[in-house]
Amino acid sequence: MKNEVLGLVLCSVVAANSLAEEAAPRGSVDASDGRAVDLGGIVVTGEKQDRALKDTTSSVSVVREDTLETTQHLSVLEAVSDIANVVTTPGSVPTISGVNGNGGAGGFNGVSGGANARVSTLIDSVYQPFVAVDTHDFGLWDVEQIEVFRGPQSTNNGRNSIGGTMFIKTKDPVFDWEGAVRLGYRDEESYFDKAIMVSGPVVADKLALRFSGQWLNGQTTTNNQEYDTNPAGFDLNEVETRNGRLKVLWLPTDDVDVLLSYAKVVNEGDTGRRYFGLDDPYAYQLVSVRDTETETETTSLRVNYQLNAGTSLDILLSSLDYQYAFREYQAEAEAEQFAVIDEENQSIDVKLNFGQNNPALNGYVGLAGFSREQDIASTGAFVYDGADELDSQAAYGEVNVGITDQFSVTGGLRYQDETQDRRFAFPPFVPEYAELDESNDIVLPKLVLQYDVNDQTRLSVSDRKGYNSAGGALDFATQQFYFYDEETVNTYELSTHSDFTDHAITLRTHLFYNDYDGYHAQNAERQVINVDRAVTYGAEIEAVAQVTEALRLNLGVGLLNTDVKDGGADYADVKGNALDSAPKTTANLGVSYDVTRQINLGFNLHYVGDYYGDVNNTPEREIDGFTVADVTARFETGPWLVSAFINNVADEKALRAVEPASRAFPTGFADVVERRNLGVAVTYSFL
Repeated sequence: MKNEVLGLVLCSVVAANSLAEEAAPRGSVDASDGRAVDLGGIVVTGEKQDRALKDTTSSVSVVREDTLETTQHLSVLEAVSDIANVVTTPGSVPTISGVNGNGGAGGFNGVSGGANARVSTLIDSVYQPFVAVDTHDFGLWDVEQIEVFRGPQSTNNGRNSIGGTMFIKTKDPVFDWEGAVRLGYRDEESYFDKAIMVSGPVVADKLALRFSGQWLNGQTTTNNQEYDTNPAGFDLNEVETRNGRLKVLWLPTDDVDVLLSYAKVVNEGDTGRRYFGLDDPYAYQLVSVRDTETETETTSLRVNYQLNAGTSLDILLSSLDYQYAFREYQAEAEAEQFAVIDEENQSIDVKLNFGQNNPALNGYVGLAGFSREQDIASTGAFVYDGADELDSQAAYGEVNVGITDQFSVTGGLRYQDETQDRRFAFPPFVPEYAELDESNDIVLPKLVLQYDVNDQTRLSVSDRKGYNSAGGALDFATQQFYFYDEETVNTYELSTHSDFTDHAITLRTHLFYNDYDGYHAQNAERQVINVDRAVTYGAEIEAVAQVTEALRLNLGVGLLNTDVKDGGADYADVKGNALDSAPKTTANLGVSYDVTRQINLGFNLHYVGDYYGDVNNTPEREIDGFTVADVTARFETGPWLVSAFINNVADEKALRAVEPASRAFPTGFADVVERRNLGVAVTYSFL
């Protein structure tokens, strides 16, 4: 595997040089619909600085607006599921390059222990909470792009980014009036999507606003029936999402811009993880029926002040209120559970940018603070409660030094001080409050060397450190509250970024090696354990080619190998095993063809290889590889956009997670690939 990965990257470098020598510049490529296609014009914003994709040394994939503006994808998870070396299941944080995104935050481990996910999610630079299960990522209206960073991003984002980051950028106000409405439908038993957006100036060149709203409601594939002994009082397979966002942009002077944002998201019904009985998962009978309600309110203030031609100050303040509540529906009323998790968090980030017009020396320094308060209460059949206080302060910075016109060095550093105090009681298992009291100082360095091989190709080598804090959780089997230590990783990457024929062809390759100390793995008993040493290595290769003015191809390949080098004294039997949710191969092929100036057809093929469901590599939890094909069509004329799709055209039946039969779940359960569904949406732009 190592030789294969190295060979691929070396071949890509050779190919890059060959193409650069042979390719003749041909100017901007115009698609047959008249829109300019600039494959090199993508700007990545999730690394504290706006950078062209070619200048971004991290392994990152960008899901762009043209993919998000239709109703093919209902959620962020669906939108990123085709990316190389990314594995997704509903209600969970993505697994990226073999690192399970949930970590200790998934399921009841997250409820009892209060860990953070290992892949951070930020919307407009504001951290989004994850507790046990993700039920609030529905709705992609008025989203500009989604950036998925693979590998540790701890230098930029702190403790909960050891596996990567998903950075979601929504659209800002503009000073020319624009508006749009959309009505969409998909055939999963009447899924309707209604959306509206309006933006424009209130005071010319000084004050602008943007409002967007989305309402999605429908029926899921769940096929459970109400119990005669306990009428539910709600629709077991109904789901509803309401999103609203208001942004106000103020430009008091030529050097200052202020952006005030408020967003509210409400998700209700059959959301989150949807596990079906393993005896017949395609009967769509949930093993656990929950009526959930998730509400998130976010307020943020961003101030950018251009102090002089080369120096600016960025300030971001945010406050977020989050509530996740559910009712566990049972045949008998006295067996039902009612739980509520409340979270409030605040953050501040102050960053000074310097040398903005100086390629020889530039960078930034910053200070960041984050605080979280969380309260947990469960009544009914299961009675437990808990409280959590988390605080962190950080100083960070990055300096870019241009040694020559072709060679540059980047050094980054983050110092973070954090404390967490969590109390949790669950009679009779934990009759008295178990307390998790953690305090840590951590230094997270980063070093990047970049060399321009020629005008088309950049080669970079990087070394950085990632970190995730210690934690604890309740083990049902032993009825004891247990603890686990922190995990760290040293990551080494070799990457090439190439643009040919004036951005008509782009090629990006990343060779990576991650060396983990104290890796947080989940064993066969669903405990979070520390594996003394584990390594992951592999490659991501992504290519985009505008073959003709009408034909565009996208290719992504992820190669991955994971290996437990040392399980430690308590888990010696896992030595040599693979990590969970870590397929050796993932791949996607996309084809986009402009039939006419108004009509576009698309095809996408996505493959995920075999993988295990736990670090013990339990055969009963092994997942077979699967392939899913989607097709899309769009017709655009004047202010009208009509889009249609068929997801999972071949109606592929495949499992994504398996839990064998147990005392709690006698039939076992499984998560399945969404069955074939089709839909259509009509968008009208006005103003």
